[in-house]
Amino acid sequence: MLGHHPTGVSLVTSLSEDGDPIGMVVGTFSSVSMDPPLVSFMPMKSSYTWSRMKPAKRFCINILAADQQQRCGEFMRASAEQRFSNWRWDPSPHGLPILSDVIAWIDCGVVDEVEAGDHWIVLGKVESLGVSRSVPPLLHFQGGYGRFAPKSLVSIPDHDIRFGVRDAELARPVLERLADAHDAECSSIVTIGNEAVAVVGAATGPNVSNARRLGLRMPLVPPVGDVFAAFNSQDFADRWIDRRTDRSEATARRLLDRLRLVQDQGWSASATASGIYSDLALHQAFRNFTTGTYTPAEERKILSAVAKSTEYYSPDPITRRSLYTVGSLVVPVHHEDGRVRSALRLGQLNKSMTGAELFALADELMEAAREIQAIYRTHDGAGTSDLQVEIISH
Repeated sequence: MLGHHPTGVSLVTSLSEDGDPIGMVVGTFSSVSMDPPLVSFMPMKSSYTWSRMKPAKRFCINILAADQQQRCGEFMRASAEQRFSNWRWDPSPHGLPILSDVIAWIDCGVVDEVEAGDHWIVLGKVESLGVSRSVPPLLHFQGGYGRFAPKSLVSIPDHDIRFGVRDAELARPVLERLADAHDAECSSIVTIGNEAVAVVGAATGPNVSNARRLGLRMPLVPPVGDVFAAFNSQDFADRWIDRRTDRSEATARRLLDRLRLVQDQGWSASATASGIYSDLALHQAFRNFTTGTYTPAEERKILSAVAKSTEYYSPDPITRRSLYTVGSLVVPVHHEDGRVRSALRLGQLNKSMTGAELFALADELMEAAREIQAIYRTHDGAGTSDLQVEIISH
């Protein structure tokens, strides 16, 4: 039964009476108290390593990362004399080993050792500590090792993304023409299930940052992906609204109004009337989401960056005579049956324009979407059995 409870994996280090580094891997490290700061771990009474550590009356907890599974295994299999020969370490403030690339370390003095059945409960007072890198931890579960993945933003595998890549290649001439004409980034975006969207094709104008967006993923969390929510099924839209970070009913109504606006216009724009527009934090969040290695704390940062971008996705209609700073413009590309096949996005605009100019740009982009739909119809009718697509993961 206890095997069904996952535990973190830590490496406890100390120094022998001869001053040699010693260590053991444990799954029993735990926080005990904040005031005073106390932690504990539980070595077996029969542990030879603990018997060598005990005289030092000090220990250092090294919290292992998910990508250190192999190194952890090698450490446990090695003899006591060889365990530190292939793992670089630096001394803690009290001289104990802090292993390279661990998530965090906690340097402690032993304050008590309590007998508990076939184990000792070793209680330590925290005297110094530090975080080395914020990545998912190594976990032990049912006799095996693994990693933690936040549930709410897990990106679905690319089970059907290859068709989006094929479509993007067919549409590439249109993407390149639009990118050059408006000195912007023009991309093709598809959904991955109902949880995320991905950039499967992109072209950039001559004066636009060529930072590679191909493969970039974005969580389908409001306001991101409003075009897909507006032009897909009602069930899709309801689930999209339900993933909002602000759980208030007022926000739900505002998002519903936004979807109605996008449906009425036929397109979505991220814009502001304040004259100040910046999506740098949002795109950094997207890059972190794309890696799939974010921690719960970083997940909260991703959701926070997405939530802050809501100010650029107003449900209020565009006024033709007003002045706006526009960041991006997105239109749907449909299947013949009316379903959304992909989205055509003109991004990195960051241009000031009147509402009338924005409507004109939207008309041009929707015409380009119709051109792409015609390309798809021609190609679909000709068959695709001989088409080979190579997908490069970034």
